[in-house]
Amino acid sequence: MKPHTSSKRLSPKQRLRIQTRHRVSIERFGYQPQALYWSSREIQQVRFDILARVFAQQAPRREKGAFSVLDVGCGFADLRNYLWDKGLDIDYVGIDLSEDMVQSARFQYPDIQVRQGDLFDQDFAAEQFEFVLLSGALNEVVESDQKGQKTGQGSYAKAVIAEMYRICSKGVAFNLLDARNEWVASRPDLQSFVPQEVVDYCQTFAERVVWEDGYLDNDFTVFLYKSAETVEA
Repeated sequence: MKPHTSSKRLSPKQRLRIQTRHRVSIERFGYQPQALYWSSREIQQVRFDILARVFAQQAPRREKGAFSVLDVGCGFADLRNYLWDKGLDIDYVGIDLSEDMVQSARFQYPDIQVRQGDLFDQDFAAEQFEFVLLSGALNEVVESDQKGQKTGQGSYAKAVIAEMYRICSKGVAFNLLDARNEWVASRPDLQSFVPQEVVDYCQTFAERVVWEDGYLDNDFTVFLYKSAETVEA
């Protein structure tokens, strides 16, 4: 099975809906995790704690400068600040579809690079970044409805996952909502997955796949590696 390609792009209508939603959330909450639809900063950082495990036993051996890291759906670039506070030496690039989020991230962290647009807008080269991370950016259903029927359920998210792996040289870490959770499964506006189905999909193209759950009731994290030397997450 071949991984999904960038043929599953967001339509102008989908882009406008997402951008408008985030503009309203910033106006309501300001520079807070709630503007990113996290219930609290503590919950946001729980997810960051798990994502950071993709760097396990890499940072202590680093001798040639900072790791290059791409943060997909970066929001306010909170992940960058989190990783720096943890002492990780990273060369950070963030991207976000929302122009308002990008402007806010640049305002708060003027020394970092943040780009506006979808992942497929960027034309990144293969293995351009050592690590590619994503937290919460695939939690919204973006597939279109045709005659009242949802089509291509999860196709865009899977395309993003495959693209993240293509442009990394060491590893990918991303989280998704867990469809086994009753509340998540009851929400038609939320994109959720059964973990094993995501793992099975990723194993069609990734050299090594590890996943973890149990840190929150409604979430799981997947790690994709290109280096056989990387330890278990």
